[in-house]
Amino acid sequence: MKRPALYIGLPYITGLLIASRLDILSWSVILLTAVGIILYRRSVWKYVVLSTLSCLIACCCYWHHDSVTAQKQKDFAGLEIIFTGQIIEKTVYSSGNADYLLKGRIDRGDTPAKIELFIDDDSFSYGDVLTISGRPERIESSYLFDSEAYARSKNLFLCFDLDTETEVLEVHPLEKQTLFSIIYNWRMRMTERIQAHMPEDTGAMLTGMLFGDKTELRHSVKTSLYRTGIGHTLAVSGLHLDFLAMCISLLFSKFKGGRISKFVIIMLLCSLFMICAGGTVSVQRAFIMILISQSAKLFFREANAFNSLSIAVLILGIENPFVIHSPAFWLSSSGAFGIGVAAQYMTKNMPEKEFWHLLLKDLTAFTWTFVIILPVEVIYFREVSLISPITNLFLTPVCLLSILTGVLAIVFGCEGIFAEFFLHIADKLNSIVLEISDFFAGMSWTHLSTDSEILVFLIFAGILLILCGQILFRSRKLTSVCAAVALTVTGIAVNLERISQVNDLKIAILGEENQCLLAVRHGSESVLFDMTGNYYAPDYAEVYLESTGVSRLESLYLCNPKEKAVRRYKEYLAFLLPEELWLMKKTEFSMPKLPGCETYSAEQKELLFHGAKIEVSQKQIRIEYAEKIFICKNDKSEISETPDILTVYGKSKNIQPECGFLLILDKNELYLPDSHTYLDENNLEVTISENGRCRVRRLYGTD
Repeated sequence: MKRPALYIGLPYITGLLIASRLDILSWSVILLTAVGIILYRRSVWKYVVLSTLSCLIACCCYWHHDSVTAQKQKDFAGLEIIFTGQIIEKTVYSSGNADYLLKGRIDRGDTPAKIELFIDDDSFSYGDVLTISGRPERIESSYLFDSEAYARSKNLFLCFDLDTETEVLEVHPLEKQTLFSIIYNWRMRMTERIQAHMPEDTGAMLTGMLFGDKTELRHSVKTSLYRTGIGHTLAVSGLHLDFLAMCISLLFSKFKGGRISKFVIIMLLCSLFMICAGGTVSVQRAFIMILISQSAKLFFREANAFNSLSIAVLILGIENPFVIHSPAFWLSSSGAFGIGVAAQYMTKNMPEKEFWHLLLKDLTAFTWTFVIILPVEVIYFREVSLISPITNLFLTPVCLLSILTGVLAIVFGCEGIFAEFFLHIADKLNSIVLEISDFFAGMSWTHLSTDSEILVFLIFAGILLILCGQILFRSRKLTSVCAAVALTVTGIAVNLERISQVNDLKIAILGEENQCLLAVRHGSESVLFDMTGNYYAPDYAEVYLESTGVSRLESLYLCNPKEKAVRRYKEYLAFLLPEELWLMKKTEFSMPKLPGCETYSAEQKELLFHGAKIEVSQKQIRIEYAEKIFICKNDKSEISETPDILTVYGKSKNIQPECGFLLILDKNELYLPDSHTYLDENNLEVTISENGRCRVRRLYGTD
């Protein structure tokens, strides 16, 4: 049996995925399919049986882990508990708040758990043991981020928040340093020294590339890097470990070192690097594959990338069945398959005689990697970079050179004349990358929004077409043609979908609880109305505008302007700043300036937006379009008409007038929801068609 890991590793991950989505009854379809394949082609029965068993075992492991680990911890949600745990992760924010991840036991009993602690005290250190009392809450997803899936991938289900009555009863500082604490403290020192000797953006970018720490990186900088398609350099993974192994191999070949000593040194440094990077799932996957490839060289063999990847995902899946909920796992695994398997196969027979031959070969490799990663990006991210094959071809080597100079600076402790020299070079290299990224990130054609009802279907249909073409014809040219056809059809279909909706007016109600931010959109243009001035309103605005592909923000209206919120708008909408800023209330502070944006003041304002008549005041927005009336009002404001759609924000028990659709943002309201009432459900999108037809959909969850 050739490559047995392929018939165990990949089916095992498939089984975990099936178990997370389907129930046990769905296994009848899988078993019938397996039997059908065996009957059709009996020679492959052992492969089918092995794969089916692996898939079934994975399902059982996932269901067992879900009942034993997840459900036991969830049962403590809302109960008064005492939790004792050690800090294994720490994140400090500019506000002075700190986020700790603790690993320990609940009520000093037999229930092991990981719990997140978010408090306004950053004095605790890595390795400290805390005893906490309070009522933990379940981690739940929001429109901004799928927190539940991310936490689940880390076996994390409960959190103590600032809003809960949480008390730290005891603190036991770490008495004896461990290898992990030593590396963690060393990394913190190196990070502080790098950021002290380099400008804010380039220094944060270097620490991100070296250690995977993106906490100090400004949001707009991260956006530009991801839109350019080189955000993967900030996640320590195969790129970093392969580069490290290559540098060590070159040194050993120059000094004629032995195979065993080279293997030991590479594994030792890669292990330390993995710990230093926080042991993320992407770096673990890369470490396992490096271990397999380097150990094969000891016996004068060549490791197969597909086989190594199968073993790596199998080990990760056995160690943590919930790893399939991690976007980093899928992104890292698909990237490794793309660059190590698909790209190598598709470029195998390409010539390498001339420089432009090598350039074309590398571009083809990056293009196929982009095709393989595309489904993961469409599912997990709001935008997809369309220029990543080109930018990776030219900018990734610059990033690798920056990483090398950063490592040399660390060798000198990031202090002294030599370290400053290398950090200066890294600063110049990172500046080049950031300038190019900023240039392309502001162009609408460089990235594609993923908020399309047919995009996911078309992407997976395209992948199926490519696989069928390869299996049936075994031709690289025909496979490339299938990929080109799939991408072309997807692009045309997505644009046709948007053209069909060009005359629809979309009104998004964004925020949490009784907070309210309205985003009115027509095609690729939008207007924002911030009704409550919440600190996180810019976050919601950015998520909605990016995911829907808005390329022009006509104006921003602040009905309750606050200085911190305006500063966040400047950062979070750095590539989509409004052309006009309207203040609907007098302010006692000096309003921060938004680049290229004129600021106006008014108590009331009327405007026309693509045929929609909009009336704005401090406590109410009235929109009339296609003979339909939408009103968003403060709980205390009165209206003199019966609208078709009414949104109410603010805490109140006042009786509201009848209307076609009633959207109440306060979960404490006494209204009984019916088929036309949405209670405490922000993040809804109301669509008013040109013919006057209305519909409401949730922006996440089940429509």
